[in-house]
Amino acid sequence: MDSSIPQLKCKNCGAPIPYVAGENVLHCSYCGSTNMIAALDNIVKVEEHFIIPNNLNSASAQQHCRKWMGEGFFKAADLPQKAGFSQIQAVYLPFWVVNVQADTHWSGMSRHTRIVGYGNSRRTEVYYEPENGSFSDKIGWVVYARASLNEFYGLAALNPGASATTADWGGFALDLGLGSRKSQGIDLTTGKKPFTADTAKDIKILNGQITQDQANDRSRAQILNYHRDKAASKVDKLMDCDTNIQIGRTELIYAPLWFVEYMYKGKKYHILLEGHQGRIITGEAPVGKWDKVVVTAGVGGAVAIACAAGAYYYNFPGLFVGSAVAVIAVGVYAIITAFRD
Repeated sequence: MDSSIPQLKCKNCGAPIPYVAGENVLHCSYCGSTNMIAALDNIVKVEEHFIIPNNLNSASAQQHCRKWMGEGFFKAADLPQKAGFSQIQAVYLPFWVVNVQADTHWSGMSRHTRIVGYGNSRRTEVYYEPENGSFSDKIGWVVYARASLNEFYGLAALNPGASATTADWGGFALDLGLGSRKSQGIDLTTGKKPFTADTAKDIKILNGQITQDQANDRSRAQILNYHRDKAASKVDKLMDCDTNIQIGRTELIYAPLWFVEYMYKGKKYHILLEGHQGRIITGEAPVGKWDKVVVTAGVGGAVAIACAAGAYYYNFPGLFVGSAVAVIAVGVYAIITAFRD
C-alpha cells in the first residue's frame, strides 16, 4: 500500500483495498463498490458504477473471430480455415462513458474546376467556393480509465473515427486503402448492470488510473478533434470550426474485452472483441491474392481505356500500344498469382 495515503479503506464497507501506485479508481473485492481517490486525503465512492457480464469463453471467442474473417471483402478466401490462434486473453478494463451533446458549425472552401477559353486557349481552371454547415452528435464517448490508450490493442476503435478494419496488402503496389474502414463506435453500455464483486470472478480486473474529472476533460478534447476532422472531410479547406460541448451523465463501466492474436502464412494479426455479445471492435486481416488481381485488372482497364480514348481523341494511334501493354500486364499478373501460394 502507498505510504503517502494514510488509510486506504473502502468508503462503503471500510474494508482495506489493495493499492498500486498510479491507480485512482479502485474496486472493493468485499462489497463490490468502487472508490475514487479525489485527493490524498479524500476517497469518494463512485455512484454510477456498472459491469458488463462476460458471455464468452476461449472457444466461442475463436468462433466469432472466424466468422468475422469470412465476412466482407478484401480478405483472404482461406483465412477462416488457415488462421491459427496463437494467443487469447480476456480482461475486464475500466472505462468512463461520458454522455455528450456536441454541436458544431463549420465553414470552408470547396475546390471546383471548369473549362474556360476557346480553341488553343482552352484550359481547365481551378476555383474555390465558400461552404458552411452544421452537425450534431449525441453520444456516449468512451474514455479509457487508465493512463495509456496504447496499453492494449485497438481501444481507440471504441469511439467513432478510428480504424475498425485494417486490410494488410502485404506491400502490394496498388494498395488503394480498399478493405480498411473506420469505426462507427461501440455502445459500451449494452448489457450493463450494477457492479457486484462476484460478476468478474473468472477474469482479471484492472483498476482505473484517471478520475472522472480527468475523463470529462479527455472526452472534451477528443470530441473537439473528432468534430474538426469530420468538418474537414466536408470541404477542401476548412476555415472555421466551432464546437459546443455539453457533458451530461458520466458512468464508470467495467467491460470484458478479448484480445486475440492469430497467425496466417507466418505473419501475426490482431482482433479485439467485446465479451458480452461477441462484437468485433477492430481487427487486422490479410488481403487475398485474387483481390489483388481484381484491383490490378481495374487499374489496368482504366489505363487501357484512357490510352484508347487518347488515341482516338488526339488522333495518335501510338497510344493504343499503352492499352495493349496494360491488358498484357494484367494477364501476366493474373497468371503469376494463380501459381503463387
